[in-house]
Amino acid sequence: MFVPFICLMLVLLSVKLYVSAEVDSQKTILEQTRKQYQTSDFLAFKDIIQKDNKTLSNLESFYKKEIYTSDILKMVSDIPRPENLYLTDLSLNRDDNQKIKVTISGFSKSRDDLLVFQKNIQGVTQIKNLSFSPESWVNPVNVKFNLVFEVSP
Repeated sequence: MFVPFICLMLVLLSVKLYVSAEVDSQKTILEQTRKQYQTSDFLAFKDIIQKDNKTLSNLESFYKKEIYTSDILKMVSDIPRPENLYLTDLSLNRDDNQKIKVTISGFSKSRDDLLVFQKNIQGVTQIKNLSFSPESWVNPVNVKFNLVFEVSP
């Protein structure tokens, strides 16, 4: 009964010695590989790659958040305006829902011209949530107005 047990112990001991020898050889190979990749040239190249990856990540983020201003400016400039209505300021902002918020300020010689402009803007299908400031409608002549609307991409 002791003989099979002793044989099993010897087999397990030999397996243990074989595995520990393999582990030691793999540790040696790993250490040599680490030394090979810790050279100054390799580390400098690694830094260059990390900088380039960061730059690419920033570019991707920029292009995802990009506003195509030329399309929006063309759309705003194509809106028919009465002769005595002038746009003085335009700003574009993108919100978290990828909608572009456009804010326009301007001057109109009469409230009627501003009403015509409002109707023309409402006729543009890409424009949503049009809102004029209440101060835009107070004066009947020499009206300074502000309006805000959203453009979906």
